[in-house]
Amino acid sequence: MPVPFSITNDAGLGYEWFVVGNHPDAGSWNPAAAVKLRWTSGHVWRGDIGVKAGTSLEYKYVKRTTAPERICDSGNAEWWPDGDNLHVQVPAEPAAPFRGKRIELHSGMTNVTLYYSVLNSAEYNSTGTWTSIVMTRAGPGLRADEWKHVAEIVGEEGEWVRFTFHGYRAGTGIWEGAWNGQDFWSPLDMLIVRDRQVFNYQPLPDGVSESRIVTNYVASTVSHVTGRWVRIYLPRGYSENTDRRYPVAYMSDGENVFSPGGAFGCWHAGSTADEEIKGGRMRETIIVAVPSAANRQTEYLPHMDTDPDHGTTGLANFYADFLLHNVRPMVDHAFRTKNDRENTACIGSSSGGLLAMYLGTWTNAFGLVGAMSGVYSTEFCPNFMAWLVSTAPRGPRVWIDVGNAGGELDIGGISLYQDNFDLYGLLLGFGYVPGLNMRFMIGCGHDHNETAWAARLPRVYRFLFDVREEPNELLRQTLTLDNGVISFPVYGGVEYALEHAESLSGGWAALTNWPREHRPWAERIWTPPAAPPGGFYRVRGE
Repeated sequence: MPVPFSITNDAGLGYEWFVVGNHPDAGSWNPAAAVKLRWTSGHVWRGDIGVKAGTSLEYKYVKRTTAPERICDSGNAEWWPDGDNLHVQVPAEPAAPFRGKRIELHSGMTNVTLYYSVLNSAEYNSTGTWTSIVMTRAGPGLRADEWKHVAEIVGEEGEWVRFTFHGYRAGTGIWEGAWNGQDFWSPLDMLIVRDRQVFNYQPLPDGVSESRIVTNYVASTVSHVTGRWVRIYLPRGYSENTDRRYPVAYMSDGENVFSPGGAFGCWHAGSTADEEIKGGRMRETIIVAVPSAANRQTEYLPHMDTDPDHGTTGLANFYADFLLHNVRPMVDHAFRTKNDRENTACIGSSSGGLLAMYLGTWTNAFGLVGAMSGVYSTEFCPNFMAWLVSTAPRGPRVWIDVGNAGGELDIGGISLYQDNFDLYGLLLGFGYVPGLNMRFMIGCGHDHNETAWAARLPRVYRFLFDVREEPNELLRQTLTLDNGVISFPVYGGVEYALEHAESLSGGWAALTNWPREHRPWAERIWTPPAAPPGGFYRVRGE
């Protein structure tokens, strides 16, 4: 939920004002994780920050230098006020229709105990107190060699939790964590653990296949852009889950995206997606790696600018045409995609980061933008930056980041570090809210290379493809009828309609069409007319 902050003070040359508080959304009292405000006329620093609904937030303002050598230093902070913390009560949203989390384990172990810790932030090591729950053996599992073990009211609904299991096989006590040998950690409120993976739906009894990468050639019908081979990552279970459709991420510099990578290194985007999906931290997603051409810099440059190194006009409009009218139709035809804007991402780095920002703002096709170490210098793309300022677009959800070392500070005389800070300020001015529809990250010690982008990619995935925004098929749905009024819980990511039929063998007609729910949970109420139609009612969600 957006919370406004402002402070009036001349911070002085080289210093800026931030907000830090007692909640992970406000940095958990770590000045290096504080959220920067935007300077406005009269030395008024202001900005909204997304904070979890219902939070009793204590906070202070901190003055910090954004010098790259100091930005990751927690000691880089002058606190205000000196005395008691400031306080704001963030308005609450409707209470969850359940308490805590429900964790279901399918395993051949017996006498299973769940050990868990509610995390202080969305980080593996941010554990608090560990708690144990003896799981209930609720019946047979999905396979003949499994039991279904259930634990309810685990931790707190809506929060991240880290957990693992202890049980017995043939009388020997063992620990059973995730497939990678670590504990599980996820924000899901109801989940199934099967084959050491996390699911927000019931997997098939025979399990799910591993992810795979296929290669297709895409011919170009667009002038100035050549056809090329693209590689497509299909997530786990794609072959078996034939009723499921998937969001899609289009990634530039595709030669570096999947292992083993290219001449400049590798993002390891496929194995990273495996880690995040199996861990219950990212939606199952199709990833399309589109390789760059020999004229990469010009092809990724916005069309309103001229390449300063080659003197040629930017071709990003032609590249967008190729992507939308050649690559995307192939992907949509060959694979089961969700091809609406809010399920379509563009991700890139360096000039590819600039391209991602261009695609997300100039076109209306990409609702998710991952712009890593983007180039936004007025020496490189002045007309695009002027266009951004004049139009102040707010359509897509945006991730931006940059490192604070090496080429991030000086690449061809350009400081990407400062340019990304400047872009962050522009986005705040456009109305973007950190933590809600925008995230800005500094890669501490990160240079301008594939190793750094690979290290930050898990967080990009979690923000753009937040697993909590996908309909969770395990969340319980109950319909309540009271004096003719129908009420029922609704969950994030689902579009609901109340339907009526005169008989179970007849056709169903929609009585309502509510918009897709964007909160984690809420309640829908339908009050019938004076003479409600007889027959049968149901709720449909998709």
